[in-house]
Amino acid sequence: MFDLSFTGEGHFYGETGYNGTIKIGNFSENFFSNNTFFNARQYQEQWLAAAERVLANGKSYFLVNVHDPDRANFFWSWPCSVIDGTVYIQNKIIFADQHCLSDILSFHTDLEEMEFTDEDGQKISTWQTDLHAMQQFSTKMRHLLA
Repeated sequence: MFDLSFTGEGHFYGETGYNGTIKIGNFSENFFSNNTFFNARQYQEQWLAAAERVLANGKSYFLVNVHDPDRANFFWSWPCSVIDGTVYIQNKIIFADQHCLSDILSFHTDLEEMEFTDEDGQKISTWQTDLHAMQQFSTKMRHLLA
């Protein structure tokens, strides 16, 4: 299973936006998406585009918190890579001083190859799903945005 969805409007540290949930297999985590730059539909459009890129190219990232680029120093994302038919997904901060927002939004940002251990040899939290789950999510998003 793979799913990203909003559960309602919310507030976080004085910001307004949307409460959301990501589900990957049996894993589930809540997140907050501010609305200073993206509205709910723009997030969902990015998620659909990201899912289609995973299916077509085997690599992409889902943005879940995009601040006003004039004030932001990072963006929250869930990058994923397909390796041997399995979709591996991690949580990653994209730093604004390393990647400009226009490149991030147009998928011209290369987040490098997914690493499964850090420089100290510690395992990096990684979740996995399959291509069928990604296809189901893509279909769901196409219907939602139609």
